[in-house]
Amino acid sequence: MLYLTFDDGPSGYTQPILDALARHGAKATFFMLGRQANGKQDLLRAMYDAGHGIANHTYNHPYLTSLSMPRFRDEVTATSAAIGGLDHGCLRPPYGASNKSVRAEASELGYTLVTWTIDPRDWSRPGAAAIAQRVISRASPGGVVVMHDGGGDRTQTVAALETILTELGAQGYQFRALCRDGVPPPATSQQPVQPPMGPDNLPQPDPAATVPAGSSGAIKQPTGDNTLHGTVGVKGFARHSTFRKWQLELLLEGVGETFLAFGESPVPDPADLYAWDTTLYPNGKHLLRLRVVYEGMNYDEYTIPVTIANK
Repeated sequence: MLYLTFDDGPSGYTQPILDALARHGAKATFFMLGRQANGKQDLLRAMYDAGHGIANHTYNHPYLTSLSMPRFRDEVTATSAAIGGLDHGCLRPPYGASNKSVRAEASELGYTLVTWTIDPRDWSRPGAAAIAQRVISRASPGGVVVMHDGGGDRTQTVAALETILTELGAQGYQFRALCRDGVPPPATSQQPVQPPMGPDNLPQPDPAATVPAGSSGAIKQPTGDNTLHGTVGVKGFARHSTFRKWQLELLLEGVGETFLAFGESPVPDPADLYAWDTTLYPNGKHLLRLRVVYEGMNYDEYTIPVTIANK
């Protein structure tokens, strides 16, 4: 038995993944973002009725370790509402980031944290063959594979899935869903230890992404203490020798975390990151935060104070 899971959807890549699963008689579990699932109840119900698991991945994909309990509750309960309560108490913390407080808060809301044991890093887009090889080489009975059906271009993931299902199916693996009645999640509430990658399947750095010396990132525009209104261009850079992605967030009144944008390619020199429509956010003093995520899901972060003042 192997458990395939997909994060950050639903998106336009979800249906091709469902089609591949159906061709092989396989079931999977989809850890959904509330903001992606809103208004898609018919799709979610069809997925659940087809035997797949539907689970909670928060509404805006924040680091749960940095949230207050009210904000944590909002992220989880809003997502549960968006997916029609189909999560059956399964919560996957974004980035796999958890601690004692996160586990306690999840438990208080009736949730079990479900992480993974096999991460092919499909989000880095190393190629369909590399994604498939990483899953196939590490597969073991009861393993939980994390891949992504949202959050970017998942063409490689869709292609890799066909190979994974074919080759592991030939080895006798069955693919079952988590987070359904009678199918309790495996005991992965603690952050799993990922087996080290061998030299043949380590992701290779992009030669074009040579990193200049110095800071790994910065927000260059707007500048600190700017008063903002309307649509504002956010400029900056994000670079690291083991770069994985950058993420731009707004901390409402310095606390409430809201996702704005992300990118999976390094930005070695200051450039446009995001056209930010400030009218969608409340007036007041906030923090704009850029996180540069690198090997091991470590990150550096950079913040500037901003004031939104729309009429």
